[in-house]
Amino acid sequence: MRIATFRWVPAAVLAGVICMAPFASAQKPGRADVALEAAAKKEMVDGDLKGAIEQYQKVIAEFSSTDRASAAKALVRMGQCYEKLGSAEARRAYERAVRDFPDQEETVAAARARLVALNTARSGPTYRQVYAGPKVGTEGTISPDGRYLSYVDWETGDLALHDFATGADRRLTDQGTWAQSVRPMPDPLIEPHEFADESTISRDGKQVAYSWFNGTDRYELRVASLRATGLVQPRRVFDSEDVHWIGPYDWSPDGKWIAVFLQRKDWTNHVGLVSAETGSLRVLRPADGNGKAFFSPDGKYLGFDDRVPGRPPRDRDVFIFTVDGGGEVTAVVNPSQDVMMGWSPDGKLLLFASDRTGSMALWGVPVGAGKPQGTPVLLRPEIAPTSLGLTAAGALYVRATVSDRDIHVASLDFNTGKVLSPPARPIQTFMGSNSQPDWSPDGKYLAYASVHSAVGGDKVLSIRSVESGETRDLHPSLTAFNWPRWAPDGRSFVSQGTDSQGRQGIYRIDAQTGEVTPIAYSTPGSPFRVPQWSPDGRRIFYASGSAIFERELASGDVRQLIQRKGLISTTASVSPDGRYIAVRAELERPFYAVLLIPAAEGEPRELLRTDETQALGNPLLTGDAVVGSILAWAPGGRGVIVQKIVGTGQRRELWLIPVEGGEPRKLDLAIDQDAHPMRVHPDGRQVAYVVGTTRVEVLVLENFLPAGKAAGK
Repeated sequence: MRIATFRWVPAAVLAGVICMAPFASAQKPGRADVALEAAAKKEMVDGDLKGAIEQYQKVIAEFSSTDRASAAKALVRMGQCYEKLGSAEARRAYERAVRDFPDQEETVAAARARLVALNTARSGPTYRQVYAGPKVGTEGTISPDGRYLSYVDWETGDLALHDFATGADRRLTDQGTWAQSVRPMPDPLIEPHEFADESTISRDGKQVAYSWFNGTDRYELRVASLRATGLVQPRRVFDSEDVHWIGPYDWSPDGKWIAVFLQRKDWTNHVGLVSAETGSLRVLRPADGNGKAFFSPDGKYLGFDDRVPGRPPRDRDVFIFTVDGGGEVTAVVNPSQDVMMGWSPDGKLLLFASDRTGSMALWGVPVGAGKPQGTPVLLRPEIAPTSLGLTAAGALYVRATVSDRDIHVASLDFNTGKVLSPPARPIQTFMGSNSQPDWSPDGKYLAYASVHSAVGGDKVLSIRSVESGETRDLHPSLTAFNWPRWAPDGRSFVSQGTDSQGRQGIYRIDAQTGEVTPIAYSTPGSPFRVPQWSPDGRRIFYASGSAIFERELASGDVRQLIQRKGLISTTASVSPDGRYIAVRAELERPFYAVLLIPAAEGEPRELLRTDETQALGNPLLTGDAVVGSILAWAPGGRGVIVQKIVGTGQRRELWLIPVEGGEPRKLDLAIDQDAHPMRVHPDGRQVAYVVGTTRVEVLVLENFLPAGKAAGK
C-alpha cells in the first residue's frame, strides 16, 4: 500500500496555536488574561489536562459576561483538553463556543474547524503517513497527546524528540560524534561509545525512560524529565553488572513502574518491572524479548506477546499479566503471529496484530477483569505490526518499513572488466525482503535470507535452483541469523545467530533439514560475526570486536589472528584458497587501508591505502570520516574487489586490486549504492549482490475503534 507523503500537524495542536496567538499580543493582561494563561500553562507546560479543564471552567463561569473574548477562548482550549482525553465533552465545548459567542469571530472559526474535524473523524477510519525521511527513528513511543515521538539520532547516538506540530527534531542528550563514522546500527565493539536505544514516554508526557549503553559492556535504564527546550538531565534508575541489556516497554499510568525487557549475562531473558523511584527490579516471567508490552489504562494489567514453546519460531500469542501478582492468562491463542499493539483508552479492548488471515491485520479482543471476554473482532484488514503506542484519544501510531532493496545478479569478464549481462532480479517473490546471497560450491543453487513477515522470528533460509528457479525454504530454529555461508561440501551452512534462549553464537544449519547445531557461543557484549569456512571445511574464521579468530571445528581450539585498534573486523573476507583474509582498517586519519592477513603465520600486508576523499565502500557521511567496504575476492583469489568513492561520494566505481602486483583494473559494472557483500559464482563470471533503498515511515490509524471504546472515562 503506497501512501502519499505530506507533513501533518495534529489539529488539536494547530487549533491551540490559533487560540493562544492573542496571548502573545496582549501588552497589559487583565484578570481574565492572567487566569487564562495560568490554565494554558497547566495544560501545555504541566501536562495536567484535568486540572486545566477545571481552571478553564472557572474562567468561563467568571468572565462570560465581562470578558467574552477570554471566556470563548477558554471554551475552545477546554475542548482541546477533552479531545486529548478522548472525551465526547469536546464537542459540547465547541458547540457552546459557536452558539454563545458569535461575536468572537476568530475563536468561533477555530471552534468550527474542530467540529468539522470531529465530524470528519466520525466518517470512518483513516490510515496515513505522518513522518518520513532519512532521519526517521522509531526506537521510542508516541506521547499521550500525539505531539512527540522519542527516538535515537544515530548520527551521534543521542536520545532525541520529534515534534509533529512543528516538524522539528531536537536532541535531548549531547553525546558528541562517534569515535568512528556512523553505521546503520553502531558497533560499540569497534570503538567504545555511549549511546541511547529503546525509549518510552510516560503517560503524563512529562518523562522519558530509555536504555543507555555505558560504553563498556552493558546497558542501563535512565529516566529524564521532558522539558520544553534544551537538554535533559538524566537519572540512572537501573544498572546491574549481571544484566547486559535492559530496554523499556511502557510506563504504568501512575508513573510508578516501567515495564522492561532484560537479558542477563547468563543469556536468560525476562519481562519485568522497574520502580521509577527506587530502581528496584521485579521479574515477572521469562520472555524472548522480540515483542511488545503495554500497561492497561487502569495500570492493573500488562499485555505482551511472546513465543509459544513447542510451536514454530514465528508463532506468537498474546498474554495478560496481573501486575499485583495474580498470575497471567492467555488472551489470544492462534497458530499464527499475534503481536501486542496496545489497549483501547477505556481498557475494554486489547489490540493486537495477526497474520491469521494471510496478511497482518489489526484485531481487538474484548477484555474484562484481565481476561478475554469474547471473540476477536477485525478492526483493519492491513496494518504495520510494530506499535509505537496509542494516544489518549485512541490514535494508534505504527512503524512501517518500505523497501526495494533486493538481490541482483550480473555477469562480468574479470579479465577485461566488461559487463557480459546487465543486472537483473532473479527472485520475484517477497521482493524487497531478500538479502545475504551465497552461491553453493557447485554453482547450482543460490541461498539467501528472506523475511516472509513484518514481525521478527520469520526469517527463512531460502535455496533457489539456478536451473529451474524452484525455491525451497528452511526454517532454522533460531530467533535470528545472519550471513549464512555454504560449507565446502554443500551439506550445511555456517551462520551467526541467536537461539530461542537468547544465546548468540555461531551455528551450523543443515542444508536439507534446517536443523541447527551450535558451534560456539559468544559472551554478551562480544558477539561473533561474519563466520566463514576454510576451503577444507575443517576450520572457520570469525570476527569479534577488533579481532579476527580461527577455530578448529574438531578440537574447538581457537587462535587469534590479529587484534588492533581501527580494524573493522566485520569487513573480513576469506580468500578462495584460504591463504589470506582481507579486511578494512582505519590508520591514522585521514588514511584507510585494505589489509591482507595471512591465515597462517606472518605479518599483515597493506594492499591498498586511500584517504578520506577516496575511501572505499559505503559512504556513511557523518562528522569527519567516510568508511569503506570490501565487496569480494576475484575468481581464483587473484585480487580483491573494492568499491571506490569518487569526489564527494555521489559516484562509485568497482575496482579489482591484484594481490600479487599489477595495476588495479576498473570494472564496468555500474553500482551507485553500497553493494556489500558481493558473492562471485564458481563459474568466475556471475556476481550476486544486494542494492536498493529502505526507508522507515510512521503511520497513524485514527477513528478505528468501535463506538465508545475511544473514551477513557
